[in-house]
Amino acid sequence: MGVVLSILVVSHNQCGLLPRCLDSVLSQKLNVSYEVIVSDDRSTDGTWELIEDYMRRYPGIVKGVHCNSDECNPINRSERCGWNKATAYKNCEGDFFVNIDADDYLKSVDIYQLQLDMLMSHPDCYLCQQKVWQVNDGDPLEKGYAWPNDEWLKEGMILTPKEVVCYDMRGVNTTYMIRRNKDVDPVGLYGKHFDDSVITLHHLQYGNVVLIDRADYVWVQYKNSISNSVRGDVLMVERSLLPFTHAMYIPKFRDLFLERMNLDLYHLLRRCVVGGLELNDEQKAYWGQHKGFIFQFVVGRKKGLLARLRVARAFLICRKNRKKGSSKQEINRLYNLLVG
Repeated sequence: MGVVLSILVVSHNQCGLLPRCLDSVLSQKLNVSYEVIVSDDRSTDGTWELIEDYMRRYPGIVKGVHCNSDECNPINRSERCGWNKATAYKNCEGDFFVNIDADDYLKSVDIYQLQLDMLMSHPDCYLCQQKVWQVNDGDPLEKGYAWPNDEWLKEGMILTPKEVVCYDMRGVNTTYMIRRNKDVDPVGLYGKHFDDSVITLHHLQYGNVVLIDRADYVWVQYKNSISNSVRGDVLMVERSLLPFTHAMYIPKFRDLFLERMNLDLYHLLRRCVVGGLELNDEQKAYWGQHKGFIFQFVVGRKKGLLARLRVARAFLICRKNRKKGSSKQEINRLYNLLVG
């Protein structure tokens, strides 16, 4: 019998934190065959030696693989992390998989088996989502909190792709257990863009999400993390343009991504018209690698054609002022205006 569950761990210079993560993973009470793939990206602090020690202690279960994210010509930490996750995925064999970051951990010993059982009993679902227990670095576990915490989210509830994308019900990727579609190679499709969001959205194409009412994934928040370091114009640009990048990566959900267009895009278009966006060279390089009109305009490579932006902004104003949403034809028109 082959491997049923692959647990994918990514690390980079986290020798002090990795044991907490791996010990919590290896403490899981699983009644299926599983593997723990630890992909390490160029660590120089003894992390790889630690991984080798776990491989000796757990032969045939813990498997360390080297990642060199320099190979993908990364522009930022997000792309390095995406390449690391892609490396872990390429080396796994399971029918199901989970991601976990080396600085996070699990606070129960049965959550993975519960998620697996839930997916086994819902063959129409490709993802099983638990809640996340978020805690700040240095705080005791009891000072954390679970989210999402909506009371109407019940055990066994099924979420469709539209509910996940349009109604902001998408959880942290590492809280999902995911059924693999081995007929499609997502690493080949996305490469260094195989980040948390893309991993979730790619697999959402194949089925629904089933919920489990637990918050056993501990997501530790650090002041210098990627998510906490984004502010000001950078945050506005990210919120505005990510739906367009996702629409290009996963065209099946293009209408859903663009249906979520919000005030951030309206403000971005206004700033594009009047000028003055404050982006550094790394951010310009990241967004400038996409060929769409709005990306090239934001990074300053495309001049003129302000009429396109004014028309798009007027569309968003009209959309905001009327009660019903936009038709598919209107959304496609806006997409072509800003990307095509």
